[in-house]
This record gives sequence, structure tokens and C-alpha cells, in this order.
Amino acid sequence: MENRKKILIVDDEPDVRTVLNTRLTANGFKVLEAPDGPAGIALAMQEKPDLILLDILMPGQDGVETYHSLKQTSATKEIPIIFLTALSQNISLTKHSLDLGSSYAILGKPYQPTELIREIRLALGETILEGGNP
Repeated sequence: MENRKKILIVDDEPDVRTVLNTRLTANGFKVLEAPDGPAGIALAMQEKPDLILLDILMPGQDGVETYHSLKQTSATKEIPIIFLTALSQNISLTKHSLDLGSSYAILGKPYQPTELIREIRLALGETILEGGNP
């Protein structure tokens, strides 16, 4: 039986989801996708992913609202979340103003693919070999 880690991408941009899906699949992950917060919450509750990549700026229910909904639900509250945001120049301000717990990281867009995979592996508790390819 397959034992690949599942990652849920929640982003309103189809092109972003496609690029992330390709990168994650190439790194051995099983990928799930949702186009918005409500769909992401429903999929997270159904599929119990190992990690969620969550866009902050989305129409309707944004990433912060989605994060808080996920953290208030017993079925999803322990899932680590990595935010992806175009607010990269204000990441330190963003971390402070979002009132987030400890189970998250924020990566600015555009991000380095190796940085993304490294953050994912760290969030999943996997060992990272220094100097090696993630």
C-alpha cells in the first residue's frame, strides 16, 4: 500500500496549484487541490492531509479565516499549515498581525522551490540533510 504524505493546496489561482502540484508530485507527495477556503476545509476534513499549503489572499473566505476554521475543528486542528503569500515584503508584519498559532510557516511568493520543499519536510518532521537536495 502506498504511504506517501498527502499535501492539500488551497489557492484560488489554477496556475499556482498546477505548478505546486507538479513540484510536489515530483518530490514524492500525494497532492490534493482546492480552489478556495470552504472547499479546502471540506477536503481537509474528508482526506486528513499531512500538511496544508494555504494562500492568504483569496476572494471570499481568505487564508486567515480558513486557517482559524481549520484550527477550531478537532479533525483538522493538528495539521501543519504553510502559508504562501504575495505579501512577502511584509512577512514579519504579516506574522504578527495574523494572530496565528505555532503550527504554521509563511513563504513569500515567488518562493524558491527548494525552500518550499525544505519547509514542507521540516513541518512534516522529516530529517533534512544539510547540503543535500530536498
